[in-house]
Amino acid sequence: MGYWRRLSAWQQDVLLATLIGVVWFSGLAVINDSWLRPKNPSVSVVTGVFLVLTVALVRQIPWVTLVFVGVFYPLVYASAETGLAEQLGLDILRAPAISDAALQSELHLVPLLVVGYLAAASGVRRLTTLFFTMGSLAALMIGLPAVVAIVLSNSPREVFYGDRYQNLPRSISSLYSYIDVSLFVFAEALICGMVLLGANALRRRKSLLVMEQRNNALVRLRTIEAERAAAAERTRIARDLHDVVSHHMSAVVIRAQAADRVADQKPEALREAVRWIAASGREALTAMRETVRVLNNASPGAGAEMAPVPGLSDVARMGERLKAVGIDVTMQLPTRNRQMTSATDLTAVRIIQEALTNVMVHAKATAAHVSWQSGPQGELLTIDDNGSGGPPPVNALETARRQESGRGNGLIGMRERAHASGGTLTVAAGPLGGWRVQAWLPPQR
Repeated sequence: MGYWRRLSAWQQDVLLATLIGVVWFSGLAVINDSWLRPKNPSVSVVTGVFLVLTVALVRQIPWVTLVFVGVFYPLVYASAETGLAEQLGLDILRAPAISDAALQSELHLVPLLVVGYLAAASGVRRLTTLFFTMGSLAALMIGLPAVVAIVLSNSPREVFYGDRYQNLPRSISSLYSYIDVSLFVFAEALICGMVLLGANALRRRKSLLVMEQRNNALVRLRTIEAERAAAAERTRIARDLHDVVSHHMSAVVIRAQAADRVADQKPEALREAVRWIAASGREALTAMRETVRVLNNASPGAGAEMAPVPGLSDVARMGERLKAVGIDVTMQLPTRNRQMTSATDLTAVRIIQEALTNVMVHAKATAAHVSWQSGPQGELLTIDDNGSGGPPPVNALETARRQESGRGNGLIGMRERAHASGGTLTVAAGPLGGWRVQAWLPPQR
C-alpha cells in the first residue's frame, strides 16, 4: 500500500489498466478452446481493448476518453460483430464466424459502465456523461441492428444472403427479434446508476477536500488562539511580577533612604530599618517564588494553575508598608469574611497595590485613603492621596499611554487589568488634594 500511494495518479491508472488487460485477455485465451468460446471472439477483443484504454486514460483526459469510447466503441464493435469490416477488407477485425447484429454478451457493457463512472467522478457533468454513455448503448443495441438491416435490404442478395449471414437482420421489420427490450432498459438503468455513483464520488471527494481545508483553518486558528493565550499569560505574569517587585522594592528603597538620612543621629532607626528591609525582602522573594512555581508546574495543554490570590490581610500589610516609609494610610476594606479566590479579587488587589506603589514613589504624599466597596453591583475601588504634585491632567490615562516610564506604566497596567475583567478605571482629582484612582469591576460569578 505504501508503494501504491507513492505512485502518481497516471502511474496507478496505467498499472491498473495493465492488470485488467492481462486478466481479460488471459481469460479469453483460456476459454478459446473450450465450450465457453464465444461465437465471435473478435468482439471480446474489442471490448478488452476499449476497457484497457478507458481505465488508463479517463482520469487524465476524461472528456476525450468519454467521447472516444461513446462514439467509436459501438462502431468498432458493430464492424467486428457483423462482418462488415471483413467486407471492407479490414482483416485485423476479421470474424471467423458471423454471429448476429445484437449485443453478444452483457460483459461487453463494461467499457460503457467504467467510462460513465470514471468520467463523472473526474468532473464531467452528469448530463454530458449520460448522453454519451446511454447514447452509445442505444447505438449498440438498437442502432446496430437497424443499420445492418438497412444495408442488407439495399444490397445484392448474392453478396450478403449466404449461410454466413443468415443470422443478420434483412429488414426493418425483422429488428423486433434482435432487440431485447428488457435487457436494453436494464442496461440503460445500470449505466445511469454508474454515472450517478461517479458523480456522488466526486461530490464526496469535494466535500472531504472542503472539510480538510476547514480543519486546516481550524488548526491554524487554534494555533493563533494558543499564541494569543500564551501572550496574554506572559502579560499577566509580567504584570504580577512588576506589581510585586515594584511595590516591595520601592518600599525597601524609600525605607533605606530614610534610614540613611537619620543613621548618624538614630543608629537604632538604622537597625530597625534593616530588619524591616530584610522582612520585606523575604516577603517579596516568597511572592516571586510562588509565581515561578506556578510557571514551572504548568503542563502543556492543561489549564494554567493560578498563583494564590492575596487576602485582605495582604492588602492591610500594603498599608503598613506605606506607614513604615512615612505615609499615613487608612483603609476601608470589606468586613464580610469571604474566600478571595477569583480573578476579580486578584485584579482588585493588584490595582490597590499598584496605586499605593504610585503614591509611595511618585505622589510625594503624606496620607492616603483606600476604599474597597463590595456589593451586588460589583467591586468599587477608590485610592486617594494628598500628593503635592497637584491634580492629574484631564487626559491622564492617554498621556500615560504615550509614556515609557514612571507613573504612566502603573496607570496603564491598572487600566489593562480593569478592562481585562470587564471593568473600568478612571483617574481624577481627589478630595485630599492629590489624585484619585477609581476602578469598578463587575460582580463576581
